Amino acid sequence: MRVAVFHPGAMGSQLAAQLVAAGHEVHWVPEGRSTASAERAEAAGLIGGSFEQVLGAAEVVLCSCAPQGAVGIAEQVGRSGFAGIYVEANPLSPRSLELARAALPEATFVDAGVVGPPPKGGPSPTHLMLSGAAAQQAADLWAGTTVTPMVVGAEPGAASAAKSAYALYNKGKAALAVLAFELAAKHGVTDALTAQHTRADGGSLKDSGLPEQLRSVAWRWGPEFDELAETLDAAGLEGDAARALRQVWTKLT
Repeated sequence: MRVAVFHPGAMGSQLAAQLVAAGHEVHWVPEGRSTASAERAEAAGLIGGSFEQVLGAAEVVLCSCAPQGAVGIAEQVGRSGFAGIYVEANPLSPRSLELARAALPEATFVDAGVVGPPPKGGPSPTHLMLSGAAAQQAADLWAGTTVTPMVVGAEPGAASAAKSAYALYNKGKAALAVLAFELAAKHGVTDALTAQHTRADGGSLKDSGLPEQLRSVAWRWGPEFDELAETLDAAGLEGDAARALRQVWTKLT
């Protein structure tokens, strides 16, 4: 099938590369994108073109970007009259997801969420959560690749909920580890903290350089925690917990 990807970032480029490996023709729009994006697109085997060219030929759109840009892309694609399958693979709250869905009245909307690292064949699996009427069709696109699709519901929202639940645990744990290292550093006891990494629950404490390592993703994880807070609010849960942890990423940005 002919697929358009917005955009070839660290995750989007690898999801797209697996589509190419599965025999699909994958296009992207270079205009306004960085040199790094262009390099990732070339490595993934993507075909560049104008927005009109890419959307005019696409049967499927894969949107994988930072969450703060997802609704804008949906609106832009919706204005083009796109009527194929739209796979929204960003960590969005129910409100943001509904805004994206409403912007695409002609498309068949598939909610998606990625759990795990970019799919490169390593030991940790890349699960692509999918929900919606065309979830199985979307799953079939990645058949035989290093992406493991998981259809988790018949309605949009289920995949985002599955992604959000894991992200809250996994990235929330990382935020707590950053705070722990900062507290230990203030009191000169970092070595005592890292010594606890051998405990069953202490794996995140192995490397005191973790806060600096996470600085490169803080710009993206911060807005994701904004979405997580709204998701928790919508479920009647403690959204303020995510808002508090969001400040960790704000400080690292």
